[in-house]
Amino acid sequence: MLDDLLITICVCALITVLFFFTRKLNSQFHSPLLNPLLLCIVMLSAILIFADISYQDFSNASYPIHFFLEVAVVALAYPLFKQIHEIKHSLGLLLLSGFIGVTSAALIAFILCKIFAVPDELLRSLLALSVTTPITLIISDELNGIPAIAAFMVILIGIFGAVFGLTLLSLLKVEDQRVKGLALGVVCHGIGTATAIEHHPEAGAFASAAMIISALITATWVPILYAILAQLTGSWFI
Repeated sequence: MLDDLLITICVCALITVLFFFTRKLNSQFHSPLLNPLLLCIVMLSAILIFADISYQDFSNASYPIHFFLEVAVVALAYPLFKQIHEIKHSLGLLLLSGFIGVTSAALIAFILCKIFAVPDELLRSLLALSVTTPITLIISDELNGIPAIAAFMVILIGIFGAVFGLTLLSLLKVEDQRVKGLALGVVCHGIGTATAIEHHPEAGAFASAAMIISALITATWVPILYAILAQLTGSWFI
């Protein structure tokens, strides 16, 4: 029991040190490629591989981090609360943008999977990616997909958005903080929202709102959309 506790303390301390080290590195060089989350994943993966540590053992030892991470998600509501009056005026735009974003992502995934003859189980795993990991696990399971693949893709998309999202928006001449937050919240969910909060309070608030709306739309609309698409296109790709 004491050995397990000591291992847990050491693992949590390692994760904490790595995170603060990568944040310091990122703040010093200001490069999107030095995203703390990305660097932590790479470093921890390298440690697990070279030390021959199983992921299950690592996951068990880092349980306190998992627990407090779920609690910390509540913090995403703070910028939403601070900008609630502005969000109320843009609620219709948020709902429309969320619906278009979720539907477009599901349609593109469906069409590409059909064109390349991807197995249906994999296709169903790629339809609900505009949400946080816990929700995509539930929806993928409901669609009889592969939750592990769905979770991996959600995290990958979130990291891509955190690393390149703001740069791409700047290249597209997007300067409105509301639009930046909306884009990151719909496309890159929790990880994108965290990036938006660090970038600007208004962007963070709209990202939080967009993430919540996208989750609701995905949970209610994507299973229905899949059933419609499967029925309409069943004979087109034979």
